[in-house]
Amino acid sequence: MDNIGLLKKLSFNVSFVEHCRLGEEWDYSNIISPFTRLYLITNGEAYIYLKDQKIKLRKGYLYLIPSFQQCSYKCNDFMEQYYTTFTIRLPNKLSIYQLYNFNIEVKASSFHYELFKKLCSANPNMSLPSGNPLEYQKMNLNAFKNKQNGSKENLISSGIISLLLSEFINSTKMELKTESMNKIPESILFIHQNLSNRLNISELSAKYSMSSDHYTRKFKELTKQNPIDYINRQRIEKALLLLNTTSYSCKEIGYQCGFNSNTYFSKMFKKYVKFSPNDYRASLDNL
Repeated sequence: MDNIGLLKKLSFNVSFVEHCRLGEEWDYSNIISPFTRLYLITNGEAYIYLKDQKIKLRKGYLYLIPSFQQCSYKCNDFMEQYYTTFTIRLPNKLSIYQLYNFNIEVKASSFHYELFKKLCSANPNMSLPSGNPLEYQKMNLNAFKNKQNGSKENLISSGIISLLLSEFINSTKMELKTESMNKIPESILFIHQNLSNRLNISELSAKYSMSSDHYTRKFKELTKQNPIDYINRQRIEKALLLLNTTSYSCKEIGYQCGFNSNTYFSKMFKKYVKFSPNDYRASLDNL
């Protein structure tokens, strides 16, 4: 299945949506969420820090915070915004952020204001009682599990989110169209379907009739990552989602994500998240 075929099967689970006002209390560091966030700033200003970027949240602009991106927040005075948090589902457990490069900021039009108003109307009583991102990550667990909206509201919400998200697409990052001479896209689908199983370069390369060096080179050409880094990152993203949305122990989550050693799971988790799995879980449980 190519990128367009995957997009046709795109679906969303909206967990929160509302218009709110934030103040100086909106001051949080090093947040990593398995949920995507969209903001439309209607008044005031604040800042977010993504990787090495300091981004000013300005009135009249839309902002996209992708899932699993480390982010910090800072408001020096006040800010008013429409916001929504949601998960994005694609077939084969792929992420849309692996397929496309996205802009972070887009100039809003009156059409976008109307879309957010309609989204709020379709999802009443889904506001957050707190601006604390760690708290709404934990609350997203219940919304993730107990989605109550009917078919009409879900269709409306999915359509609106699709329109808003499409505004941010910049360029294709990874094209999954499988060609007879390039089996890497096929191997990526296999990886996502088997993250909980044993995966290593020698077996993957043999499966697709390549030498280990050739497989690694072709894989890096497509993904800009070597296969082991790619696999570990996908496993850690899966672990983050499970830590936020299940009560499984950290050890069990490690096994479900393909880490046979709890020590290695903790090492890889800390490499990408900067916290151990236990410390990350504790930060959620202490809210």
